Formats: sequence, structure tokens, C-alpha cells
Amino acid sequence: MSEQTIFETLLRGVNFAIPIAILATLAILVLRGWRLRRAKRNKDTIVSMHASIRPEDDAATIARRIATAQASDDKTRLAGLYLDLARAHEQTGDDEARMAALRSAAGCGALHGPHGAHAAARLQLAEAAYASGDLTSACEQWHLARAAFLADGQTDEHARVDKRMRDNGCPTDWVLTDF
Repeated sequence: MSEQTIFETLLRGVNFAIPIAILATLAILVLRGWRLRRAKRNKDTIVSMHASIRPEDDAATIARRIATAQASDDKTRLAGLYLDLARAHEQTGDDEARMAALRSAAGCGALHGPHGAHAAARLQLAEAAYASGDLTSACEQWHLARAAFLADGQTDEHARVDKRMRDNGCPTDWVLTDF
């Protein structure tokens, strides 16, 4: 094969490679922008859910909101409301009720979303387990929080929880059913 033929073949290959590279770059940028917008929207949803809680709201008021959401089958609000209930119980010092509300928030968040509320509940459960000396439960909850943050598009929070797991010697590649 002559040098001229090789050169022409390479030139034709470049003619196809450049548009493919441009399309791939555009696809990556669009996907990244979509993920960032989705993460911001989900964060804004969590913030707006918690912005609705007023300092004068007590556990009974929030429990009525939970009952209303359940009655209207508004399952996507439940995780945020249970997080609010946990915060109200924390303010009154009722740790047992706080933990029950966090477990409800985690369960509702896992089943109905939003992922951000699920992640926040799991993270608080992990920290409570860690504070009580139960590293096994803490690792399990961190693992679930990490996955929920990733599903929510919150890559910084995902990385922060991953680091927390590594710093405490938690396995980061195990399957929960084998733990």
C-alpha cells in the first residue's frame, strides 16, 4: 500500500471520527446537565418540603399532616413529613419516637421517593447507630444512604458518605443481603 493510499484512508477515518466525537461530547454534556438539574430539583423539593415546617409546629401537628397525606394517598410527601416529625421529636428529646419517625421516613422514601428524603433519613439512622456504638448498622445505613444519594444525582453527598464508610472500615462493595 502506498503512502498516498494510507494517508487517504486515515483522512477518511478522521472525517468520520470528528463528527462522532462531537456527538459523543454533546451527549455527555446534555446528560451531565440533565443530572445536575435533576439533583437541584430534588434538593429544592426536599428544601420546600422542610420549609413548610414552622417552628411552632409540634409533633401532633405534623402527625395530622401525615394522616392527611395518607388519607389523600399522597405518598411522595410522607418521607419529608416523617423527617419533619423526627426533627420535632428531637427538639422534645423523645429519641425513641425520633428513631421510629426516621425509620418511617426511610421506608417511605425508599418506596415512594423522593430519593433525597430517603438518603437524609438513612444518613441520620446511620449516625444514630454509630453514636450508639453499632458500627454494623451504621455501615448498613450509610450504604443505603450512599445509594440513595447516587440515585438522587447528589454525587458530592454520595462521595462524602463513601468517604465516611471508608474512614470507619465499612465494606463499600458488599451486597446487603450478604452482610
